Amino acid sequence: MALLTDPSGLKGKPFKILVKRHKLVCFLLYLMSIVWFLCLASDQINSATYLSENALLPGLVVVGSDLQKDAKAILREMEDYVLDGESIPEDWLREKFTLASVESFVHNFTLSGSFGTYSGKNIYGIIRGGGASNEAIVLSVPYRSNNNPAETTAPGLAVMLAITQYFRKQKYWAKDIIMLVTEHEQVGMQAWLEAYHGVTCGTGVLQSGELEARGGAIQAAINLELHSDFIKYVDVKVSGLNGQLPNLDLVNLVLRICSKERVRHTFANKEKIHNLPSYEQWQHSLEIMISMLLAQAPGVPDGNHGLFHRFGIEAITMEGHISNGNGPYVTLHHVGRVIEGLFRSINNLLERFHQSYFFYIMTDTDRFASIGLYMPCNGMLIAALFIRAFSLHVEMRLEREDASQDVDPNIAGTCTMFLIAHAIGFMADAGSNIVSMLTFANSRIRTMAVYSVMSVVSFIVPLVVFSRFKGKDWSMLHILSLVYLGTLLMCVGMSNFSFAYLTGLVITPISLLLYPASKRHWKFILWILIHPLILLLIVIASVKIYRGFDTVSILEALANSLLLASLDYQIYGSGMLRMVCVAYLSVWITLAPPPKEKHKDTKNIIKKKIH
Repeated sequence: MALLTDPSGLKGKPFKILVKRHKLVCFLLYLMSIVWFLCLASDQINSATYLSENALLPGLVVVGSDLQKDAKAILREMEDYVLDGESIPEDWLREKFTLASVESFVHNFTLSGSFGTYSGKNIYGIIRGGGASNEAIVLSVPYRSNNNPAETTAPGLAVMLAITQYFRKQKYWAKDIIMLVTEHEQVGMQAWLEAYHGVTCGTGVLQSGELEARGGAIQAAINLELHSDFIKYVDVKVSGLNGQLPNLDLVNLVLRICSKERVRHTFANKEKIHNLPSYEQWQHSLEIMISMLLAQAPGVPDGNHGLFHRFGIEAITMEGHISNGNGPYVTLHHVGRVIEGLFRSINNLLERFHQSYFFYIMTDTDRFASIGLYMPCNGMLIAALFIRAFSLHVEMRLEREDASQDVDPNIAGTCTMFLIAHAIGFMADAGSNIVSMLTFANSRIRTMAVYSVMSVVSFIVPLVVFSRFKGKDWSMLHILSLVYLGTLLMCVGMSNFSFAYLTGLVITPISLLLYPASKRHWKFILWILIHPLILLLIVIASVKIYRGFDTVSILEALANSLLLASLDYQIYGSGMLRMVCVAYLSVWITLAPPPKEKHKDTKNIIKKKIH
């Protein structure tokens, strides 16, 4: 900001060159940002993974479990008698825990709102450790009956019940082991976590109830989703709520123990391929990086593990995909040995995971790019915005000096317009939440309500308000908008780099072109294209084209996306919708192209002043 206010900013030769060639500099920074990101996929740039916490000792853990027979018997019993019911089999699960001499408990929760009232149950058992029960580890499985459209998780539940019997017989546990079976997917997991920690994360629509018993402070959690007893590979998922990631030590631990037990494992459904040519290896790593960015950017967890992160609990999901019958496969025996190795290693910890990275991008199952490597990508986009703002400020000051104007720009009016833009953003956020409470019975009414509110609030209101804005203040408004956008990308990039960088790649070049008012029609079209709703519509259309069209229209899919984002805020306390409405929509409003006016030949004025 000192560059924007220091009158002597043009005395140095570097500043003169920067102002004169700032468009070229901004273009080069944008191009270098993309090149830097592409270079991260090279093994010459990224790093091999390693364990920072020596106490984990994954190579020294000797596993002795053999769960194949017990797990298969439990799975057959579930398929014959249990999975046909609509609700979670409370009595059957508690009987299995009792047979394993494990105390079991039932947790009841209710989700109520204008969309209806839904009740559910979570069943959990606690294997008490030999210590004072100060710490705990969680193994969770989401329950899905045969009527659930999602893929079954019965094999994972069978492995959990079989390994519970094995764990109960062991005497070396220093931490409590919590076996958790959740109903209604992430809603059940969120309710159990809120009840365990005695907090409410959303707006109160989820009544989490009370727990009959607790273990110690949870250090780590493994969410298990096995879709078959013959597994092709185990995929490791890490993306959490609002883009949070688990500590890299836990991810490395899972992948290393999978390698140790000869279990095929992937990250982003991409397996490690050895001895690839350099270009093919770079392409393979780039695909993994892009897959991780696309999974992290929406801020929606890709598994139940993603809800643990906000409580300071490191968690991942292990998803076992069905084998197609060709080639080697992974059995429940192998998965059980991996889980035993994981819990034995975590049991060795004397403190929470803290030594390794919390911000990273995986480039392969055994390679990663740390925050120090990938943040310059975002930094170059921010630098381009700041340089453009500084140059526009210099141009505006030189115009005033040439016209012998001593009047300062209307800072009060510009700040007022900023406040109005943010007020419109809050209106859009409140409007989307109100619409989500209206009705879930009729999709046509729901779609019409969403578009009526969002179009009026985010399109019509800004155009009407800013049409009254004085033309002489557009330059200062645009300068502050560029600084605000750069600051926004910087702040968001610290917590969710994927969202900041992907949106920055789209918004940055267009925002640099929106001022001055020459060729205003084209700039108005570009301005409309970077509206958050339009960008979301383009993303949904691209996904539908890539995956194939279904019965849901693109506009209805957009309305459903907005409503689901609002529900994520109400149930889980997700901040993505509020951030988009209050921050990104506000900066979009202030970036509006100015009305066409007669401008002086500033190019000659600037040359004259600089030289």
